[in-house]
Amino acid sequence: MAMLGPDFRAGLRHPLYRPYGPINLSPAIGIFAVLLIANQVIFQPLFAAGIAAFGAGDADDFFAGLERGTLLSILPAGLLTAYFAWILARQRGISPKEVLALHYPAMGIVGWGAIILGFPVVMFIVFAVLALVFRFDLSSTGLVEQTVMQSSNDPLYFLIAGGLIIGAPIAEELTFRGQIFAALSQTRLGVFGTSVITSAMWAAMHGFAQPPLYVIILLFLMGMALCWLLVRFGSLWVTIACHATWNAVQTILLYFPAQP
Repeated sequence: MAMLGPDFRAGLRHPLYRPYGPINLSPAIGIFAVLLIANQVIFQPLFAAGIAAFGAGDADDFFAGLERGTLLSILPAGLLTAYFAWILARQRGISPKEVLALHYPAMGIVGWGAIILGFPVVMFIVFAVLALVFRFDLSSTGLVEQTVMQSSNDPLYFLIAGGLIIGAPIAEELTFRGQIFAALSQTRLGVFGTSVITSAMWAAMHGFAQPPLYVIILLFLMGMALCWLLVRFGSLWVTIACHATWNAVQTILLYFPAQP
């Protein structure tokens, strides 16, 4: 039992999340908007355009390289977004670890393993059951998945994988389940209402990749599961780890079928 860790056992009995939002709701919403716009509208497009321009010989090469550049931009854009999230959270002498729930949970290796490995297994089971009931095709992909498969032989594929496994989870968790979650959960919405809203926004954000509608619904359910993990175990590191594990599994599943 010691290898599970006290926070693992306690989290199963009662929620450990303690929202800490010393600033008003409006500034918290402003910070959320800044992080979202910075990551999706400024950082990623600029990095993508720079990468595409660097490798382009003509206009056709540039536009063809934008898809590749977009994937390569996820890692630097994600890390830069995380840096800004940390800086914005520490304003007015606030502890970023408290605001962003980034304190490390007291869990042993077995506890971490149960959560990290259990999360994708449970998600796959839930998705499979829903696919059987509602008869949709889980193999359908959006633009991101198609581009990842097309880039499987890219010499910089490890950077693409790094963006999906490291950059995206860190940036998205800090943006959607970081400071804004703490602020909203202290309003009348409460933890459940905040989970619904942030999960809906997180799922909708993925709509830019033009996945089938049911994928957006499945992402909403995954967002709710990540919020549950945050509330139960009280640490954003748990959701980052689970998010990263899911993306790692998906990256592997997309990589090998694309090999000749």
